[in-house]
Amino acid sequence: DDAPPDPCTSANSLCAERVEIGAEVYLPVFRTHSLAEGDDRITRGLIVVHGTNRNADDYFQRGYQAAADAGEQNRTIVVAPHFQTTADGPAGDEPFWSSGGWKRGHLSLSEGPSPRVSSYAAIDRVVALLSDRARFPGIKEIVVTGHSAGGQVVHRYAASSQAEQTAPDVTFRYVVANPSTYLYLRPERANAADFSVPEASVCPDFDDWHYGLEDRNTYARALESDSIVAQLTGRDVRILLGAADSLSASLDVSCGANLQGPYRLARGQTLRRFMDAFF
Repeated sequence: DDAPPDPCTSANSLCAERVEIGAEVYLPVFRTHSLAEGDDRITRGLIVVHGTNRNADDYFQRGYQAAADAGEQNRTIVVAPHFQTTADGPAGDEPFWSSGGWKRGHLSLSEGPSPRVSSYAAIDRVVALLSDRARFPGIKEIVVTGHSAGGQVVHRYAASSQAEQTAPDVTFRYVVANPSTYLYLRPERANAADFSVPEASVCPDFDDWHYGLEDRNTYARALESDSIVAQLTGRDVRILLGAADSLSASLDVSCGANLQGPYRLARGQTLRRFMDAFF
C-alpha cells in the first residue's frame, strides 16, 4: 500500500505495472513512472528489452542508472517489459512465449491466454502509451534498446514495427547492443572475399525469418518485404559492438547464424560491411 517513489527506481512490486496488450491479456513491466497515469514532465521514453535470461529487473535498474547518469531521470520514463516463458510462472491472464519465440516476435503460446499476442505487438502497445499525449504531453523521443537477445528483438522490431507511423511528432531511435544474430535484408552472405547467395542445400533456412525475409511470422507478414527494407534502412538504428565480444557464450550456432560470422563482434562487423555494400 506504500506510494512508490518518484521516479520509482527499484525492481520490486512498487515499480511494477501490467500493460493490457489484448482483451484482458496483460504484459508485466517495471517502470519509473506510471504508464496508466502519465506524467507531464516526461520528454523521453526508454524501453529496455532484457536478454535471454529474461531478467527484466536487472535491465530496468541499468536503464534507470543510464538516465540518472545523464541527469535525465526525472524527464525519462524507463520501461522494462518482461517476456515470460512457463518457467517464470505467469499469471493466468499473462501471455508466455517459447524461449526463442519472444525474441523473434512470434505469437504467445496457445496454451496461454487468448488472444495470442506477438511480443513485438506488446512493444507496440508500450509505444502507444508513451506517445499518448493525454498521458505524456511533453514526450519528444522514444528509444528502444536491448542487449544480446534484447538486441535481436530491437533489430527486428526496428525493421517490422509500424508504431512510428502512429506517432509522427515523436522521434524514434533504436539501439542494438551485441546481438547473437541480425536480420539480413537480402539473401547474400559473406564469403571469403565478398558476398554471395549460399547454397540452399547446405543451409535451407538461412534466409527465413528471423535471419532473413523469407517465411516471415504473423507480425512481420503485415508488411511487404520492400517495406521492411525501407524501414530498417530509413530509421535511426545504432549498433553497439563490444571489442572483446569474441567468445561463444549463449551464441546462436545454427546454420543460419553461423553464416553471419563466428562470434558477435565479427557478426556485427560483417553486417556493417553488408549494409555498406548493398544499401
